[in-house]
Amino acid sequence: MDSSLIQYGIIALYFTFILTKGIRKSKEIKDQEDFLVAGRNIGWLLLLATMSATVLGGGASIGSIGKTYEWGIVMLLVTTGWYFQFMFSGKYIAPYFREAKLYTVAGFFGHRFDKRSRFVSFLLSLLFSVGVLGAQLVAFGKIINSMLPEFTYLWAVLTGALIVIVYSTAGGLLAVIYTDVYQFFVLIFGFLFTVIMCIPELIEHQSEIANTIPPEFFKLDGGKGLLFLVSTFLAFLVGETFAPGYATRFCVGKNIKETKKGIFRAGVLLLFTFPVVLFFISLYSKLFFPDIDPEQALPQTILRLHNPFVSGLIIAALMSAVMSSADSILNSSTAIFMKDFYEEYLAERKISASRGLLYARISTVIIGLLGVILAILLPDVIDLLLLTYSVWAPGILLPVIIGVFVKKKSERHNFIVFLTMVASVVLTLIYVQTNYADSVQPVVAGVGFSLIIYFFLNLLFKRSEK
Repeated sequence: MDSSLIQYGIIALYFTFILTKGIRKSKEIKDQEDFLVAGRNIGWLLLLATMSATVLGGGASIGSIGKTYEWGIVMLLVTTGWYFQFMFSGKYIAPYFREAKLYTVAGFFGHRFDKRSRFVSFLLSLLFSVGVLGAQLVAFGKIINSMLPEFTYLWAVLTGALIVIVYSTAGGLLAVIYTDVYQFFVLIFGFLFTVIMCIPELIEHQSEIANTIPPEFFKLDGGKGLLFLVSTFLAFLVGETFAPGYATRFCVGKNIKETKKGIFRAGVLLLFTFPVVLFFISLYSKLFFPDIDPEQALPQTILRLHNPFVSGLIIAALMSAVMSSADSILNSSTAIFMKDFYEEYLAERKISASRGLLYARISTVIIGLLGVILAILLPDVIDLLLLTYSVWAPGILLPVIIGVFVKKKSERHNFIVFLTMVASVVLTLIYVQTNYADSVQPVVAGVGFSLIIYFFLNLLFKRSEK
């Protein structure tokens, strides 16, 4: 039998298995609480699996291995920012979200500050979520289009979107988290098995590695300088911190202890495993596929090393993880729409559990369609994503940390936080247009603006009081 047919068959079987498992979970959905935050009944191991699957799966692994192929081991260093922010969030931020029984980041701003800050964070959250959803659909569309050329990009995006919308509408976050467990175990063992298979060939070709791999590949700064290393590390550290998809998972644990353990341990696990995966797979693909598109490094390595059954399973898990990420971000977008817009501004009275669930599912479909439109209109959505990341952290990071660690509450302080959010986002948007953005990542500069503005406004208001 043709190996490509075997791979397609494995992929089809895997997707059928995952969809069946997820839709079965939908029978346990009784109200909004189950749909939006999985009934707040998730243990630490499931939390670890779902947080890790987000990084191991889909665009994150393909993109990270592609960048390591391109930049070298500097990528191993800068991506540790991801894992450290998981550990920080697990220890300090997630317990606060879980204790307050929140649903969203904007809900945190309403709980801790005021409606003005909540509205700004609602806009940033929705922009971030729809942008990331569009990007995941683009990624899925391009994977399908490359594997099945007879499928046009448009039909590939529409197919992926249909699966995501139906799956999320039926099962909510509960289904996403439980199927993430399968993704996690297939990917972690698949990657480690791939690394084990890479090592003997790399040892055998040591002289070729020394002669053909550029020396910059092995430099800590990738030959790009210390400023690049530091600013890119900080960009990974703060760029996705408290992102809506992560923040929703801060709220789903059985209790504070389980929440803290699951998210913190996900960071520790990734810190000690993912850099190894990045290094060996990237070095292997750099040696044997020196002239390919960097984002093809992972798929090409898997296809070369494994028989069609194993490669089909790993690629299916990667594709499924892309879908899972899209499901997750769509679910968090639904929570944002329901909790931070509909219930906050439109609902005149408390709605019943069944009606709330119906509205949540309708909003899932609407937001999913917005993601489809974005993926079709902007098939190269990377510029929008970079802009989204750049405005997210400057507007969100400092206020969340202040809200958790600073106990003082006052109308004046709430106003300072609101002004800091708006001013730092505006300044970051201006900074993106300058030549300096090529040297220091906009997200890093934006967080710097946020710190300066916050302390300046505090000083200004204190002096005006005197």
